[in-house]
Amino acid sequence: MIELYKFGPAFGLREPGPFALKLMAYMRLANIPHQELIQGDPRKAPKKKIPYINDNGVEIGDSTFIIDHLKSKFGDPLAEGLTAESLAIGHALNVMLEERTYWAGMIYPRWVKTEHHKMIADKFFGEIPKFLRMFIFKSVAKGVAKSANGHGIGHHTDEEIFQLGLSDIKTVETLLGKKQFMLGPKPAEVDATVYAFLHGMQAKVFPTPIQNYITQSKALSAYLDRMDKTLFGDE
Repeated sequence: MIELYKFGPAFGLREPGPFALKLMAYMRLANIPHQELIQGDPRKAPKKKIPYINDNGVEIGDSTFIIDHLKSKFGDPLAEGLTAESLAIGHALNVMLEERTYWAGMIYPRWVKTEHHKMIADKFFGEIPKFLRMFIFKSVAKGVAKSANGHGIGHHTDEEIFQLGLSDIKTVETLLGKKQFMLGPKPAEVDATVYAFLHGMQAKVFPTPIQNYITQSKALSAYLDRMDKTLFGDE
């Protein structure tokens, strides 16, 4: 059975790592048998990041490449009945959320702003001994801040960063409209990504204008409830 390594519940979230939750959602939607295991030391991952999978001794990192691997092995049931245009919309949403919204709604408030650092270190680096944990975390956080500057988002003010994230969230809300799921009446691959990132950005312990907008949006809140029930039932 495929083993999926994740962080585990934290901060009032089912899973604080959006890419791990994306994989959890995808594998459940696609009915792929798997076991979910907690890994608190990213150094043990094949790309030094969580999530990753172990498929009969083969370790694969990065959610995109993991899903590509799963499709090659199990097919692509979540694409059945969808047009090429719908799939393209889904791809564009994935890229927007993972390459920009993620930085504005999660990386910046969690990793660049310092007030949450100890809480994050204790969760994401929980298996590293305490006497080393903050030293290693600060080194990683410094690298993340440098990456934010390289990405470009780190050069903006708080207001500008959250403005960018809000415009993305409003785009998701508009594209959802009155549909049950992002591309129609049944979940598609893109719903795994949208659910994971909206779920992560609504965490109350990381208050931002983006978090507030998601929790106040009736459409997005109802969507998250539908996805929760679809994926986890009464868990």
